[in-house]
Amino acid sequence: MIKIILSTLVGVLLLVIAIVVFYWRDIKYDPSGQDFLIYFGLIPVAVTLFILTPMFIKKIYEYRQEKKDQQVAEAEQRSEEQAQGEKQVEEKIEWTELKVFAVSSLSALAENEAHFDLLQEAVSPELDPQLLNAFGLPILSFRIKDIEDSQEDEDLDLSNRQKRITTLIRQQLEQNSETLYQIASHLKSSAMFYDTKLAQEYRMHPAWIDPNSEYDEAVEQTAESVSRLNCLGIHIILPENLLHAWDEDYGSDTISQYLTELGIIAQQFNVEYHYWGETTAYKDWIKLLKRIQIFDSEVALLIAVDSEIDQETIDDRTWMTEKYIPSEYVSSCCVSGSQVDVQNLSAIKYMRIILNADRAVKVLKDLKLSGVEQYEQEQPFVLVLDDPTEIKSLKKLKHNFDGTAIEAHHYLYSKNSLGHTQPLAQVFGFMLSLHIKDDLFGYVYTADHQQTQVVIGTEFA
Repeated sequence: MIKIILSTLVGVLLLVIAIVVFYWRDIKYDPSGQDFLIYFGLIPVAVTLFILTPMFIKKIYEYRQEKKDQQVAEAEQRSEEQAQGEKQVEEKIEWTELKVFAVSSLSALAENEAHFDLLQEAVSPELDPQLLNAFGLPILSFRIKDIEDSQEDEDLDLSNRQKRITTLIRQQLEQNSETLYQIASHLKSSAMFYDTKLAQEYRMHPAWIDPNSEYDEAVEQTAESVSRLNCLGIHIILPENLLHAWDEDYGSDTISQYLTELGIIAQQFNVEYHYWGETTAYKDWIKLLKRIQIFDSEVALLIAVDSEIDQETIDDRTWMTEKYIPSEYVSSCCVSGSQVDVQNLSAIKYMRIILNADRAVKVLKDLKLSGVEQYEQEQPFVLVLDDPTEIKSLKKLKHNFDGTAIEAHHYLYSKNSLGHTQPLAQVFGFMLSLHIKDDLFGYVYTADHQQTQVVIGTEFA
């Protein structure tokens, strides 16, 4: 604006000077001081104002219109904030409760509850001679040493990454074999009493009836006392980047073969795949748990698994950066809604998910956990799913636990122990909380979802 005025004024002034000077020379006029003031001062300013008047009028109009629009926008924003505030007040805290029958976790650091000790230490990745960077040099990785690729998959047209992940899935199925066997027995009893068609399927396959089991000899006589259980849902949670690369048929066949050997017929289990990305995995995880809580005759086995211990994957990840640390990890838990009972199985933990709660203090008060003894201990029990170096996350974390007896030394961070293989890191960290000692309650929190509070315990008031 100022540049336009000055440039116009200078231009008019030079034009007036040229015209007046030449005119005075032509008529041999001897100007006075007053003439200079009028012709070289007032006239250029007046001409400039005349030329720029339309622009000034336009600017004034735009300024007034902008102020008017701003006032309207502010009024709308105040109205929206007021409506949102009223909505939040009216929005009730939502509670979801799940039973946990079994849990298992494995990473390069440790297995199951051993993670709690090692996560408190600065565990570094190790040099992996089987994985090379673009210069042909070994890179650092978090490789699970006790897991080797299955020989059964060598002749199959599968990626090395899928072979490795499939091995980890098999390992988790074996870890949950006792729980799955009890579920299989309950499914069989339920089918014998509630479903004639499925009962016939069991009778047609003697291999599913153990002649040495007293339970199987009297299964039809005792089925009446067994609550109905229709299905075992197997949920395989994979990273989003495997969406178009994972062979679901092979994965499902592997799982089906294992469950069939346990004595579960195909009609009583289903395998479902989920492909989640880093930014949405936790939200999708909570949605899945809420969905499972609704079912009154179904148990779910959830397996979250990822592995980037694969040269082809490393080549894709490291072409733009040399500082990439791959890892692999797997975790599983067998859960159901709070209303589901499984024969010969007792819940080892209870999971409470509280939505629309922006502070921990009210949640702990409602659960009568405000003054428990574990606050006096130094042992961590709060699984924080965020990066401990992010200042904004730390501020939100502090705000969330203000007013409670939970302090910084109670926090346990799992994110950095998984290198750069992060798509399912928050889900894995969540499952680690299920390994908390029975005499303690566990807490799960992430600043990415401030209004979601999760409490794990053996019992609640």
